[in-house]
Amino acid sequence: MSQIQNSKESKTVVSIRPRPGQTELSWREWLMLTGIAIVSVVICAYAGKSIVGNFANAIPTPSVTPTIIRPTVTLIPTPTSAPTFTPTPDVPATIARGVYIVVVNGVNFRQSAATTAQIIRTLGEGEVLQVTDGPTTAGKLTWWKLKDPNGVEGWAVQDYLKPTAAPR
Repeated sequence: MSQIQNSKESKTVVSIRPRPGQTELSWREWLMLTGIAIVSVVICAYAGKSIVGNFANAIPTPSVTPTIIRPTVTLIPTPTSAPTFTPTPDVPATIARGVYIVVVNGVNFRQSAATTAQIIRTLGEGEVLQVTDGPTTAGKLTWWKLKDPNGVEGWAVQDYLKPTAAPR
C-alpha cells in the first residue's frame, strides 16, 4: 500500500500513492465504500416504492354497482263510511258546586281554606276533581272544596283551577 523509502539523511518518508497495479484498499476505505453502497440501496428502494405506489394509485379499479329495480305499487282506495258525529261535552264557563275542574300548574290540597292549613297533598297539573263546596274567601284568596277520584276532600285556591267536562 504505502511504500517507505530511505533517503540519504535517513529520514523515513511515507508515500501514500499506491504502486502501479495495486488494488488493495485499507479497512477505512472498505468501510466508507460499504456505507455508501448501503445508503444508495436504501435511497433507490425508497424511490422505487414511491414510484410504484403512485402508479398503483393512479389506475382506478373498476367496481360493479348493482342496479335495484323496485316495483311500483298503486294502492286502490277502499270506500269508507261517512264519519259519525260525536258530540263534545259541554264545559262550564265558571266554577260552581257539582262542576268538575282541572288543576293548572299544580296546587296544594289542604285540610281547610287557609294557606296555614295542613297540606293533604299537592295536586299535579291535569288532575280532575269535583267541586263539593265553596267559594270561600280567606287571606285575599278564593277557595273551593274539592273531592278527588278516591273520595278525599280538601280545599284549593281558585287561581289554579279551571272548569272542565266530567270524566267518562
